[in-house]
Amino acid sequence: MDDQLHLGEDENMLALRRAWDRAMHTLANRVNKPSFESWFKSMKPVSFDGERVTLGAPSPFACEWVSKRYGSLVREVLSQHLGKTVEVTIVHVPPEKRPLLGEPPPEPPASAHKEATTVVEPEPPPFEKPVLNPKYTFENFVVGNSNRLAQAGAMSVARAPGQSYNPLFIYGGAGLGKTHLMHAIGHYVLQAHPRLRVAYLSGETFAQQYITALREHRIEAFRQKYRNVDVWLVDDIQFIAGKEHTKEEFFHTFNTLYQMGRQVVFASDRPPRELHTMDDRLRSRFEAGLIADIAPPEFETRVAILQKRAQIEGIQVPDQVLYHIAYAVEGNVRTLEGVLISIAARASVHGKPITLQLASEVLSRHYVDEKQVHAIPSEQAVLQAVCQRFGLTTQDILGDQRSREVLMARQIAMYLLREKAQLPLQQIGQMFGKNHSTVLHAYNRVKTSLNKDKELSSIIYDLNTVLGN
Repeated sequence: MDDQLHLGEDENMLALRRAWDRAMHTLANRVNKPSFESWFKSMKPVSFDGERVTLGAPSPFACEWVSKRYGSLVREVLSQHLGKTVEVTIVHVPPEKRPLLGEPPPEPPASAHKEATTVVEPEPPPFEKPVLNPKYTFENFVVGNSNRLAQAGAMSVARAPGQSYNPLFIYGGAGLGKTHLMHAIGHYVLQAHPRLRVAYLSGETFAQQYITALREHRIEAFRQKYRNVDVWLVDDIQFIAGKEHTKEEFFHTFNTLYQMGRQVVFASDRPPRELHTMDDRLRSRFEAGLIADIAPPEFETRVAILQKRAQIEGIQVPDQVLYHIAYAVEGNVRTLEGVLISIAARASVHGKPITLQLASEVLSRHYVDEKQVHAIPSEQAVLQAVCQRFGLTTQDILGDQRSREVLMARQIAMYLLREKAQLPLQQIGQMFGKNHSTVLHAYNRVKTSLNKDKELSSIIYDLNTVLGN
């Protein structure tokens, strides 16, 4: 900054400007680089009356964050460079309304503590809260290996917007939970930080609103709407690719928010490197933060998703029906939940219980190939087939006998219950009175021996034929 006085600026203000320049160099060496870049670079000195310094921050969240985390440090450093102990007040001064040095700062409330660094946050202008699905919360999101990183990243940015992963880029196929996580972030931020302004929209909505603003000569209002939010959630950004003017506006909006340390979260059906019609400058910015994918859920996660949805809806569903659905529907969480709701609705309308037969009818009629639906044998069918093949009883296999023949039959039964009936390892263990690791060991032993042991391979082939290969 130059030392030339602005209109209305006195010696105190000139001293503050010089002290703040020196303080910035000191702070750059005393806080980590991300925090300095995100928070301190966007702060400006506003006024100094000889005893109290007023600093301006670009958002209410920035006021809160700097005061809580670095308030004492800021006061210490400024006092050092001013040569006297001063009090420091941090106020929200929007970038477009930031006064020139020497203008009166916003008045702090009378309740502000005189001895400590104080957060002074005037009421923000009216801001329309986003419309979020009440069921899309972190509590209702089932975490598995396929989505663990995305969920962890989403939770991190929700707890501390602008601090950990900025931007956060979530990608994955349709119906896997991207929108659920976006809404969950919005819900969490609105509850934990009610003063923050949160905007959620899709890339398509952004493009439509931008075109409308151009047509109606309201482009400045459109820009102010999104460039002054604290958390910007943009879903399905692939829809702006190929729209040149929309991409330009999107880039500048993102750049403005990013430089001010506001949290930005994007979701797409593909990773940044595959957004081929997106500008390189946008792709490079997407890649500057955390990129987290969501893959199709594995069987155990699909079962857990169904259990969670049944619990939310208050539906009593037999476990075998849930396993049946999870086996038949593999790649789409939205479809998975839709099947469950359809089965429950049909049962309710006809006054019937939810059974395996009803689930098969709904699946084969509306969702998947009938052969695939009926390919899942029940646990009773598996045990019966194994017993018949070895000339044993169910009690023999489920009991504690340890003859070679019984042990072999028991391991094959465990393998088929996992492979054919698609039962979770834990449930199989409960059937046999074994723990999870014992079942896994039996399953892996049979699986790895199939190509080496001709007798075992023949037995499995025969049983698969009986159970429906």
